[in-house]
Amino acid sequence: MKQINSAIALENPKINLTKNQKRFQKFLNRGTPPYEKILLKYHEKRILAILKGEIIPPQELEIQPSSKCNLKCTHCFGKTLTNKNLENKIGEKEMEILAERINNYKEGDFEIESVKFCGTTGEPLINPAMIHGINLFKDLGKNIVVFTNGLYLDKFYQGKKYSDINRLNVSLDAGSERTFMNLKGRVGFSRTVKSLGELIEKRNGKLKVNVSYVISEKNTKEIVKTTKLMDDLGVDEIRFRVDITNPEKIHALSGLIISELNKAKDYSKKHIKVASVYSPNEIKEDSIFHSHGKRCFTQHLWACVGPDCNLYACGHRTYHGIESYGSLLDNSFKELWTSEKRLANLKNLPMTFLDSIKNGKNN
Repeated sequence: MKQINSAIALENPKINLTKNQKRFQKFLNRGTPPYEKILLKYHEKRILAILKGEIIPPQELEIQPSSKCNLKCTHCFGKTLTNKNLENKIGEKEMEILAERINNYKEGDFEIESVKFCGTTGEPLINPAMIHGINLFKDLGKNIVVFTNGLYLDKFYQGKKYSDINRLNVSLDAGSERTFMNLKGRVGFSRTVKSLGELIEKRNGKLKVNVSYVISEKNTKEIVKTTKLMDDLGVDEIRFRVDITNPEKIHALSGLIISELNKAKDYSKKHIKVASVYSPNEIKEDSIFHSHGKRCFTQHLWACVGPDCNLYACGHRTYHGIESYGSLLDNSFKELWTSEKRLANLKNLPMTFLDSIKNGKNN
């Protein structure tokens, strides 16, 4: 296990790495910022416990307050699931039950540290009970993250409610009203930007405001324009992804996309942090558009409560046809998390170097 404590030392160019160590090094440096490396840095104790086979609470829990949305984004992978939306059961009473059962699940030093309000097919701010949820979880000392398309920020924003969250992520995806309309099916760009500006002006020092931008054929030429606008507003970070629902077009535009991203990154020298989730090579290649043959380890660290109050392994798989672990209205979190149904699914922790570490091997 000692090797994992110095995993970052694999960056040392003087070390001759084995094949599996090289694969692990590549794994650690995926994305911007490299998510896996951050996990090892800040959650090493949790990861070590998982590698030992301990069943501990997830680090982060996603709650999806609604399966309905107020926009129709062309790049949304959830749009193909609209006839499979889960039943919406979360009101204030249900939110209180969820908060109690989430907070009660502790194992030794481990508990659910972060609660994220998000959605696969729905927009969280459609459900007013989410605001009640923010207050509940804040009182319980949880780290609170909110993902929203931003359209209803003005409708729901009150400084006393949003000042308590730790991070707000707004999916903007455009640099003008016309592009916003073409991408999302209705006007709302000016409204969202105005709300963002007012929120940033009124926020306290701890609230981090991020903007996400899914690059498609309709908005590639507004990458730099949007970055400048967000920098002027005082947004902390803008993160770029590509439209994985249209790989052919992304491949055709890859040269232009990479060029515009490089221009946008010049703003990182000023105030805003500019991050691309994918490297230039990944944008050019096909690997980012599918996950065939890949295995996911995040089910050990994350979990999701769907709009139906059931517990799911992943926030991307909350729709009819996906079997949940059971209802949190009828069971404790621990009962569901340690159930045979969930344990039968624990086959996704990556092998390669992680297993060689666990087994004390060097190759």
